[in-house]
Amino acid sequence: MDRRIVVIGGGVVGCSVAWHLASRQLGAVTLVEKESLGAGTTWHSAGNVTWKPGGDRDAEVLYLLDTVEGLAREGEQSIGWLRTGRMFLARDEEVLAPLRDMADAARARGFETEMLTPEAAAGRHPLLSPAHLAGVWLNGTSGRLDPAGLTAAYARAARRHGVEIVENCRVDGIAAEGGRVQAVRTDAGDLPADVVVVCSGLWSRDLLAPLDVALAQWGCEHFYVIAEPGERIARETPSFVSPADLLYGREDVGNFLFGCFDEAAVTLEPGALPDPFAFTLLDANWDKFAPYFEKILDFFPALEEAPIRRFVNGPESFTPDGHPLIGGVGSIDGLYVATGMNSHGVTISAAAGHNIADLIAGVPPRFDAVDYDPGRFGARAGDVAWLRATVADAPSGSYRESNL
Repeated sequence: MDRRIVVIGGGVVGCSVAWHLASRQLGAVTLVEKESLGAGTTWHSAGNVTWKPGGDRDAEVLYLLDTVEGLAREGEQSIGWLRTGRMFLARDEEVLAPLRDMADAARARGFETEMLTPEAAAGRHPLLSPAHLAGVWLNGTSGRLDPAGLTAAYARAARRHGVEIVENCRVDGIAAEGGRVQAVRTDAGDLPADVVVVCSGLWSRDLLAPLDVALAQWGCEHFYVIAEPGERIARETPSFVSPADLLYGREDVGNFLFGCFDEAAVTLEPGALPDPFAFTLLDANWDKFAPYFEKILDFFPALEEAPIRRFVNGPESFTPDGHPLIGGVGSIDGLYVATGMNSHGVTISAAAGHNIADLIAGVPPRFDAVDYDPGRFGARAGDVAWLRATVADAPSGSYRESNL
């Protein structure tokens, strides 16, 4: 097929899109990345993958889990997948009741699931205290993987299907004429294109603005820390989430990684990120993180004396409703986006690639495209004041809703 497709952005989503397009032979695919693969937000992802019955991203997570092992073989690249299970912590019956419902739903579908007493849960994690727990749901169909390894696996498999990957090549703009895309302008020259897929994360909105396309996404600070407790934690220890407290965490090379999806998140102003921003972090924001640190001590009191080895403040792009932007941009033929991942880029990467390939192939998308429609916010996407205000509440709102 002589269709020329350019994918902009070499993070986990862009590499997945390129692989899905090429494996289905939808055209000659070129992926352009301004730095190195995975250099944007992918590299600092915590890599957690959680499936919940009937929740947001139910089918999308199962597709990822079905895909990763075969992808690792095809790309001959380890992705570090480890099924640890995940403990959902409940302080009271109000939180515990819906967790029991999810456990029942998972069991009815044949998935590994277990309700634990506070004491039994403490036996599964060496640092967990039962003192503030009403009960715990242990979700067995969850784990974590290496975001860099997954990105490399997508990229290596894509190359095997003929994708040309160009790194250290800056995209300066997208040329459109007569309502269609024509080319991608780069610092190395123009790339003629019949189809362009923008997977540029935090930079997607600015890239499309000259085309009078307003994407309803905005950057926020998003952070976790890595503590070094006195006792080394086994790799197989279940990860955890406390939905009501907006907390999550897991083992990390024997240490303890924990973070939050904070309320009233700190939004980023245009130009706040230095250029280039490859493998770079923002300054630590201890004032914002402190209230969540206090909450986590109820469950893991040993952390009070544990040295903090690293504060990872990596910006992410969020949308007002917590759903990504995946699909065609209606005003310009041949222009698609897969962006605004709400810190779930690893989890949604496979589904994003599949849906983009479906749309370009002209077949119904495998996953519900309505919630992902880039145009669903209408003219409000161009209202910067509204966007900043609503996106500040998106990390906590979407995280709490998706975990209960």
